[in-house]
Amino acid sequence: MKLIGFDTSGESTDETRLDGKVFGLTKRYDKKRAAGAQAGHQGRLSGVYRNVIEINGGSLVAAGGYATTLGLICGLLGLYFFRDSFFGDLAKGHYALTAIGILCLFCVFFIGIYFEMFSPSESPIYFDRARRKVYYVHRSGRRRFILFGPSMVEARVIDWSLVDAEHHTKARASTASVSRDHYLVFLMRKSETDPTIVDAYPIGPIDVPSALWEYIRRYMERDAAPLIAGEAPPYKGATFDMIEALKQRKQNYWQDWKELPFTQLWQHLALPLFAVFFVVNRFVVWTAQKVHWPQEVKDALGAAITEEDLMVDSMHKLRPEREAVKDGI
Repeated sequence: MKLIGFDTSGESTDETRLDGKVFGLTKRYDKKRAAGAQAGHQGRLSGVYRNVIEINGGSLVAAGGYATTLGLICGLLGLYFFRDSFFGDLAKGHYALTAIGILCLFCVFFIGIYFEMFSPSESPIYFDRARRKVYYVHRSGRRRFILFGPSMVEARVIDWSLVDAEHHTKARASTASVSRDHYLVFLMRKSETDPTIVDAYPIGPIDVPSALWEYIRRYMERDAAPLIAGEAPPYKGATFDMIEALKQRKQNYWQDWKELPFTQLWQHLALPLFAVFFVVNRFVVWTAQKVHWPQEVKDALGAAITEEDLMVDSMHKLRPEREAVKDGI
């Protein structure tokens, strides 16, 4: 998959991807060397299994549609405020100019449709240290219906030995400043003898990519525990759905007015905007492509680890003991 804003073409070798040769590449990591003293999932850990960790999990579409909604509302407002200009151009026979102007007003709307409609329902990446495998979601860059149709989405399995990791940056500019976003990018090689990059998977923006990579590296290479002392395993419950959230709000409606009156007032004033967002969100959910994981992945995952499982983990391979307990304090 060709990632937008990242150079993931060519071969994944230390010689071809030196710092300075690849645009946006900051550092290339080594599985056998520590990336730094700091290691942590930085809130990206979404599931812990007996021999697998899940990074970047969760639904991508349950609350999606912000860009499309923003583009639609801004486009309609622009059309309203510039209606006299458009009608004047139409009266003069400037049909092409009018069409271009309308397309410019709705450009963010079309960009939102491109990225948010027909997207994968989820896009986690799993690291299986028992089988030395990595499971992830591949999304083809080619659309079935040219621009706005669904692309091919499939779950893929690759050997851990064929996965390389890099730290990439992207520039982000505003009217007041210029900053950089940091990403951890995984490159998938074709085979042990052919280093051609056949796929890539980015995680970010994140604060410290080296810390996330070191967390994953220690888990896969040094059998480190996926959780730190006192950390609860990520909750793997039902996927968030906006309709169910609205039902819950209905149950607590009057209680919320008592406890959060100003928040409730603002939400009611913004209700017309939310109505538009709700309609767009339904289209995002309905057009989402469900990811079908192979049976071997389902078998490898098993059930997610719970607090009860940690209590019977006498070897503390999933979560180390608290220092206070070790010292008898």
